[in-house]
Amino acid sequence: MNSLSYIDIMIMLVLTISVTYLGHKLSGTIRSRNSFFNASGSMPWWAVSASIVATVVSSVTFISVPAAVFKDGGNITYIQIILGLMLGKIVTASMFARPYYESIGIKTTYDYIGERMDNYVKYISMGVGLLLTTLNAAIKLLTTALVLSVITSWSLSICTGVIVLFSILWSWLAGLKTVIWTDFILFIIFSIGAIFAMFWSFLGLDLSSAQIWSMLDQNAKLVLFDFSTDPQTTYTIWAGICGSITLSLALTTSQGTMQRIRACRSVSDAKKAYNYAALFYFVHFCIVGVGLALWVHYQVTPLPTEVETQLLTEPDRIFPYFIMTEIPEGISGIFIAAIFAAGISTLDSVITEVADISVNNVYEPFINPNASEKHYLLVSKLSLFAWGVIFYFITMFLSKYQAEGLLNLTFKLPSYLFGMLFGTAILARYKIGSIKSYIPGFIVACCSVWLMTFYSIGFFWWCPISGLLMIVTTVAIEKLRGEFDPEMSGIVLTNDNANQIKS
Repeated sequence: MNSLSYIDIMIMLVLTISVTYLGHKLSGTIRSRNSFFNASGSMPWWAVSASIVATVVSSVTFISVPAAVFKDGGNITYIQIILGLMLGKIVTASMFARPYYESIGIKTTYDYIGERMDNYVKYISMGVGLLLTTLNAAIKLLTTALVLSVITSWSLSICTGVIVLFSILWSWLAGLKTVIWTDFILFIIFSIGAIFAMFWSFLGLDLSSAQIWSMLDQNAKLVLFDFSTDPQTTYTIWAGICGSITLSLALTTSQGTMQRIRACRSVSDAKKAYNYAALFYFVHFCIVGVGLALWVHYQVTPLPTEVETQLLTEPDRIFPYFIMTEIPEGISGIFIAAIFAAGISTLDSVITEVADISVNNVYEPFINPNASEKHYLLVSKLSLFAWGVIFYFITMFLSKYQAEGLLNLTFKLPSYLFGMLFGTAILARYKIGSIKSYIPGFIVACCSVWLMTFYSIGFFWWCPISGLLMIVTTVAIEKLRGEFDPEMSGIVLTNDNANQIKS
């Protein structure tokens, strides 16, 4: 494979520095935790919307989705997951934009859970949520480090360290404001890059559109929907829709959701940000197209034997290989810079999120409750370093499992916990339960996940099934205890009952 040229290196540096500069200039001055973690409610909804999708796209999607489509037996059934994620954003806007935005005296999603259930539930869900966030971020960090390792020949540990350091720097500059603005810029770069890569793969091939379509169809690459009801099949329309919607609801317990909702200028803008994020998922369809284009390209111009052998154990290397060997010098630098910067942007978003929780839910109430705002802002920035180290070591551990395929790792590992968070989100939203009913529900959810793994049930079913069992168990216990009020739990949080939100 070609080594990275000096032109590519210069373009990467210029692009990365430019994105950093623009993001920082657009961010303005930071003087408080509210500004650092919630952008003081000053962000336009369209920038927040792009940020929501750019964080999800990351380098995992940009690298792993083409690999999943390209490999033997691969197809485009991943689009079923995209449809579920799109619907999940709309449901999130409908259920959580107003209560999160209008809650008074609440700094984090776990404060919200504690207010509507109790403090014991708050800290249990916070522990599970932090573990889930850490796993997700570490997998995405691993993907970006893998790309950088392929193109530079540096070790994976060095590449991971570089990304962590840049992520801390971006987080330090202006908190969530910088994250959102850089995400917005990178979303544009990602979209253009995906479209360019798709068309460049076909360029120069002596094939008509009809021939390309026939090749893809004959090799079952165009399989879009799988209507199988076999619960052991991973990518089906039923698992994709149900699993992705409940996954989106589970993520409402993450601080990143509340940060972006409160970064908007109004409840209406927050709803727009999440509703239009569903449309911004078009970039995923382009990335699926990249996988199809790569497959056709390497059917006509076969891969070297040593590369094919390497892809058996490291399938996610196919797109980086294409960028370095097929895309012209200079343009390849733009691609690598986009993937590299997107990985940083995803990680700095998560670092900002967990720092918010660390300061507001741990440091302030338990360690130093009476410090000045200036002190808390300093501690917020210093906590970025501690979390960066944690992400580094978890990523090194996960690097042992590359053969699984990073796309599967992205969905599978967190799925062990998603159901509990989905259940928590719904229970808190409707003020159902306390620690006495929550713990049995939590245990039922954990046991159900264990049973589903034992019977090889597809991991997209783990979240909806375990979460629903948790909700049913919690409601049943509350009814037995005589403390469940159906009328109270059915309240729809609108302007008419905003006082109940604020209480």
